[in-house]
Amino acid sequence: MSRLREALDDVAADAPALNLADVVIAVSRRRRRIRMAAAGSVSAMGLVVLAGVALGMFPGLGPMQADKPIVVTQSGTIADLPSRGVGPISHAYRTFCRVGGPVPPDCRNGGWRVVTRTGETYHVPQALGWKSGPNFYPLATSRDGRIIAYYSRPAGTFKVRDLASGVEQAAPVAIAEAKLGARSRLELSDDGRYLAFTGYPSLIMDMRARTTMPLPSGWDPRSIDGTTVTLARYGESGQRPGIWAMPLAGGGSPVTLGEAYTRFSALAFDGTAVAALRQGQSPLRYDGTITVLDARTGQVKKMATMRGLPEGSHILTLGSWLNATEVTLATLASKEWNENRHITYAVNVETGHVRRLAVYHPQLGGDVVVPGAAAPAL
Repeated sequence: MSRLREALDDVAADAPALNLADVVIAVSRRRRRIRMAAAGSVSAMGLVVLAGVALGMFPGLGPMQADKPIVVTQSGTIADLPSRGVGPISHAYRTFCRVGGPVPPDCRNGGWRVVTRTGETYHVPQALGWKSGPNFYPLATSRDGRIIAYYSRPAGTFKVRDLASGVEQAAPVAIAEAKLGARSRLELSDDGRYLAFTGYPSLIMDMRARTTMPLPSGWDPRSIDGTTVTLARYGESGQRPGIWAMPLAGGGSPVTLGEAYTRFSALAFDGTAVAALRQGQSPLRYDGTITVLDARTGQVKKMATMRGLPEGSHILTLGSWLNATEVTLATLASKEWNENRHITYAVNVETGHVRRLAVYHPQLGGDVVVPGAAAPAL
């Protein structure tokens, strides 16, 4: 569990709760005025309680969108994920029903929801999201948002699901719920074939060949392509940070880094580099630069000072590459305990220029999964 989530857990129980009815009424009135001014009277089919703006694109991967309005049916419910025919997702997030701040409509405590690019919101009852205490369970998605992976309590293991066809595949090995732990993490390949899990034990699973391979302890998967799983070590517990572009066929050698790099991206498109953030004056601060490292030797290929990131931004982690020169960066707008503005940026590793892609508003700022933008590192 991240230090950010620990801090949120410590204070959430004492946070003042807002009146959901007031939120619904205020937002509904504002949207009604806008609709009437623009196009006359429009009949409303539900209550709108969250809104956002699409602010960017993943080239080749479809739009990276911010929050869409949540439309609640007349019965006051949100539908469960249909068995098939669901389009690519914009993002996924958990809901919590007993914390301070606005509680989403039709809340299921600790449950996962997905939001499609076209704005539909669905519960994912198949996915275990939270059980008790600090036990948060992951959901992963392909970079195009068409495939998701999650832990299925009935199956007793992870499942990979194609949202359009509805086809599900269970992992080739059973994984007891007790083995998930509080720090479990998932990484899914774009075609849904490979699924990496960090827990007890850590594994990479080939869903097609029905085989598994152990992952080295203390290493976090950052990406999986057709030949390589890219791993990172953050230099905690006395270990030095490192990167490891490990062939899926096995072998390869880890690279130990001399600098205190503590956040790493996915493997670049050319298969030879990763981007990294260098630690600043404290473990959760960075020195404002972005560095491209050779994934095979650890040597610095280029470095730039980031320009355009708003002051006070709280950096979470780097994610996937958008193209040959830009990589995604996940942040919170501030370090306040109740900060729920999760913002993704593109960082140009040649110039350091930072441009905003999208803003999301989960209940907990870091508790969102965005296709192509890695979840916060644990």
